[in-house]
Amino acid sequence: MPMLNAVPPLQGYLPSQDAHTYKTVGHCIYCGSTDKLSDEHIIPLGLGGRLVLPKASCASCSEKTSKLERTCLRTMYGPLRLLYGLPTRRKKDRPETLQLKVKRTESSEWEYIPVAQERYPFLITFPYFEAPGVLTPLPESVAGGPATRRLWIRGASPHHDFHGLLHSLMPESKAEVPAFCSLLAKIAVSYAVAERGVALQQSKLANIAVGEDMQNCLQYIGSVEKDEPQSISLHELSLGHHARASSILVRIRLLAKLATPTYFVVLPQQPKEGQPK
Repeated sequence: MPMLNAVPPLQGYLPSQDAHTYKTVGHCIYCGSTDKLSDEHIIPLGLGGRLVLPKASCASCSEKTSKLERTCLRTMYGPLRLLYGLPTRRKKDRPETLQLKVKRTESSEWEYIPVAQERYPFLITFPYFEAPGVLTPLPESVAGGPATRRLWIRGASPHHDFHGLLHSLMPESKAEVPAFCSLLAKIAVSYAVAERGVALQQSKLANIAVGEDMQNCLQYIGSVEKDEPQSISLHELSLGHHARASSILVRIRLLAKLATPTYFVVLPQQPKEGQPK
């Protein structure tokens, strides 16, 4: 079977996030180091994030968070990013084709065929969690590690002509839950620092953001397990307070235009607020 031909990606469907550069931090928001600092995108550039926190991550922590981000961007959202033309730092490394699992006829075996990346029918997954443990009466020891029992899953294809050529097709996706929990923690830490000037280096949440101290991470990370409407925004990001925990609550909704779930990340304790941004 010949490779299915390419068509223009749906680059105009997802809105752009407004760009904003915050006040320079001058130390690593994760470990506190002041050596070899780089800028931090609060939401990954690969998801269209345009909020930047200057000089906010040391080389060591940047390497850790970048690796976790790449896991999510490539494994969970790779075909989606290709379809919608979301940014990449490694444009030359983007594949021209992706392998799609198909059946040619009802009686044939499953096999893989190359499909132009712009036409790949993708699955997008987000893990559902319970409410953050710190917002419940339960002790921290009950809160789980990075795992889920249920996924939010949606599928889409820019074309429907596959069904005229093949009997069945099986888009594949994988939910990298530990890396995704770290990504949520990284977004929460950097956004709280940017908006409130709080000090979170070496905190439990900062450790989760760099992929460390993941045990009981769902004490601070949770979601809303319900269907939600589409947003007019690419992402939704806001701060609030919760009376039970006396802490700052970060509300995160990635790719909200696609009607994705809402996540809540609670800062481990009420930090001392610094100067306004």
